[in-house]
Parts: sequence; structure tokens; C-alpha cells
Amino acid sequence: MFVRLLESFLSNVTTTLYKGVIKISDKKNKVVLIGMPGSGKTTLGKLLSKRLNYNFLDMDEYIEEIANKSIKKIFDDDGEKVFRNLETKACKDIVDRKKLVISSGGGVIKKSINIEILKKDCIVVFVDRPIENIINQLSLDEINSRPLLKGKKDTIYSLYEKRYELYKSACDIQVKNDKSLSNTINEIVNLLGKRLEG
Repeated sequence: MFVRLLESFLSNVTTTLYKGVIKISDKKNKVVLIGMPGSGKTTLGKLLSKRLNYNFLDMDEYIEEIANKSIKKIFDDDGEKVFRNLETKACKDIVDRKKLVISSGGGVIKKSINIEILKKDCIVVFVDRPIENIINQLSLDEINSRPLLKGKKDTIYSLYEKRYELYKSACDIQVKNDKSLSNTINEIVNLLGKRLEG
């Protein structure tokens, strides 16, 4: 019963706050997860999509599909600016879809247009994982595979400091990912439910 009410809430009327302005939308049937690389967005997104009976989309995988090359190769061949433009295109492409949980890239908040697009049609959830947990979780191979980390753990601290307030200001819901996956999913669902009650 609760999940049906939640789905109705997400697909009908939602109250959001962005730059101090409350907006009402009848198209918010999508949830997008934002947060640092290694914060658990993809894992949580897949679990949340099953819980809500929504489809799941990994934004980085979508970008690789439309660019026909890996994220690393996009950065190596074309540079970050091209990647960020592809990221904005991905945001525009996916907002027309229905019943979707989206795992975004860690830097999606770097361009304000991305947040404007996503907040218009999505509920934005900041997956806030402690930086030490992120570093302990990421393997050396994972760090090396992420272009902006450049194989250095110190870079993660620097990105965290630069982006944390951007994540907070962009989100509708902030959830700490420092518990079990099931507890974190339950907390996200409960916070979505509180928006329904409010």
C-alpha cells in the first residue's frame, strides 16, 4: 500500500525547493542519486529501482553508449569539457522517461544546467557517504579507472571538499550511506514517504 502511494506521489504532485523557490511538478516520477564517486549510488540505485518497481539507468553507462567509447577514453581523447557536454545531453535525454531511478556521475553537479534539468523532473537524493568509507571501499584499480582521481587518493579528499556543498544545495533529500544497504534503502524510501505526508 505504501509503495503504491509513493509511486502515485512520484508520478503526480511533488513539492521541491531550488534556489529558495518552491515549485510544484506533476511529472516527478524519477529519482536521481547524486554523490561522490564510490558513494554507492549505483548499488543503491539498483536496489531502490527494484523496491519502487522502476527501471534503473546508470548515467555514465548511458554516456558511454551514446559516445561509443569509455568514460576514460572520452577524457583521454576529447577532454573533460566534451564529457561534461555529453553529461548535459544525457540529463536532457532521460528526463522524458517514466518511472526511473538514475545513478548520476559524481561531477554532474559541476554544471548548474544539469541540476536545473534534473530538479525539474526528478527527486534528487544526495548519497552522503563518509570520505573515509569511500577511500576504504575503492580499490586501486577503481581509483585508476576514474579519470578525475588520476590514481591518487588525495584527489578524492580534494574533490570531496570542492563538491560537498554543491551536493547539499542541489538535493531534495540527503541520506547518510554509513549503514547496511537495506537500512540505507529503507531510509531513502521513508524520506520519500515524508515528502508525501508533507
